[in-house]
Amino acid sequence: MSSLQYRKDRMSQMAQTWGAEHVNELFIRKRIPKNLYDALRRSIGMYIAKALHFEYSEREDIFMLRLDAHRIDRTNVTPNGGVVPKKEYALEYNFYIRSWCDVVKHFIENDPSYLKKFRLTPNIRIKFANELEDNIGRGLDTALPHSDAWVEGPWGMNCHLPIFGDTQRNYLHFYKLKDESKFEDKFLETSAEYTSMQWVTDYYEDDKIVPEQQYINVSDYALLHKTKRLPYASSRVSIDTTIFAGEHDVHPDRKGEYLDSVPNIGEDLYIACLRSEKENVVDKKTVFSHYTSGSLKHITL
Repeated sequence: MSSLQYRKDRMSQMAQTWGAEHVNELFIRKRIPKNLYDALRRSIGMYIAKALHFEYSEREDIFMLRLDAHRIDRTNVTPNGGVVPKKEYALEYNFYIRSWCDVVKHFIENDPSYLKKFRLTPNIRIKFANELEDNIGRGLDTALPHSDAWVEGPWGMNCHLPIFGDTQRNYLHFYKLKDESKFEDKFLETSAEYTSMQWVTDYYEDDKIVPEQQYINVSDYALLHKTKRLPYASSRVSIDTTIFAGEHDVHPDRKGEYLDSVPNIGEDLYIACLRSEKENVVDKKTVFSHYTSGSLKHITL
């Protein structure tokens, strides 16, 4: 017997507990209040501007033009578009994480205890209009259909927020099961590369979901997804992270990223960045670990 019905029930319980709406049985979303969303966008914009060395602008069109002009500045950007926190802009990183924590607190306010593990390393992902050259052909290229279960274990949920740019033509594309009766838990086994799990895509077909701005979008790992760029798409910026509900363990290589509850950044906790952008890029500890592994330190205030 597969875990599919449990996953649907868990998603329904989450929607009911936190006041979210169903997109389908494995995908829910909840609208973020404008004041929290605007603060989050501003903090992300300032963080990215510092990391890519350009002047921040409140105007989204100007901000995106400057971002595209600094595409070649890869000092603090991974092949997959992740913006890496460094010492030189640690304050901007903490402002961003504080804004993110405020958004999550609103998301779970009806019953914070239902959130079992909180990930303190949400990814800021830049997906330029054209893929970064060093990402093409990588085993973990998110342009391949994939489940985050393949690198994080089977029980988390995707959490995705489009933030800036062309989020209608450059977006996270989802797949649905062709026949739910054929779903097997082996579809979600861990793998060092997405390429070795592409056989799973035979059981899936395209869905029509396009995640919208100002929503937290949560989907079960049983839904495959990928970065998709339609013709003439421009660049976009988004958040991707994970949410855990239920008594499940995270992947051993990921445990350092999680807390038992949402912290108060700047009041109870400060995140120190241990690496400088002047230092050489350090490889991840393992293929399953995060690019911030070993580079952040939690300081209790």
